[in-house]
Amino acid sequence: MEIRNHRMLEKALLILEYISEQPEGVTLPEICAHMQMAKSSAYSLLTTFVNMNYVKRGANSRFVIGMKPFEIGSRFIENSDFFLYSQDVLKELADTVSETAHLAALDGGDVVYLSKCGSTPVIQMSSSIGKRLPAHATALGKALLSGRSDEDVREIYRAGGMQPITPHTITEPERLLVQLREVRATGFAYECQESSLGIQCIAVPVKESSGGVYLGLSLSVPIGRSPSELEQMKQPLLEAKNRLERIL
Repeated sequence: MEIRNHRMLEKALLILEYISEQPEGVTLPEICAHMQMAKSSAYSLLTTFVNMNYVKRGANSRFVIGMKPFEIGSRFIENSDFFLYSQDVLKELADTVSETAHLAALDGGDVVYLSKCGSTPVIQMSSSIGKRLPAHATALGKALLSGRSDEDVREIYRAGGMQPITPHTITEPERLLVQLREVRATGFAYECQESSLGIQCIAVPVKESSGGVYLGLSLSVPIGRSPSELEQMKQPLLEAKNRLERIL
């Protein structure tokens, strides 16, 4: 006998998939139209998703994917070849340039550090696996935010603003947007002592097969390294990015 899917559960999972494919978020009417569902049924499912952190609702009433699916996915990654492979990629990158490499994801206005590899410099860095830092204060965050529209970025910082971590942290949304446009044009994001004094960083967005920005990959470098030395790190960073993108 054929076992059929549970109809409402199937609808719920399809809604979750639909939201995950919309980087700018979707409204309740858009979800209802796409799923051909009654507003009351869709709203009930969305409320449950929001309460359980599977979905977030922004101030503009647009629903975006939450952190819980990433956490569940991370457990798969930890038990899959991707996690082991990414660790190898980070280690090779860190060894090549003799600096520290990071891999991170974006959650709202924060960067969440997933992996870190490399020698620890004398200067203390604020990063650690599982730690969050404001995205606007890090090169990783700028690389990740470059995959969002200008309006999405403004929305992220409309309520809480851009709080400084160091005296060098940028705190003006329009200045951040200028930098994000440069990231989209050049493929590289930078920060200089914005999250940790004495540290400068260079980062690249890591994209999944659909073209969306999925992860951020960075190198953290003591401020004493020259611009020419930083420039020489771009190629190894790009090669590591390309290796990760081939298996996403």
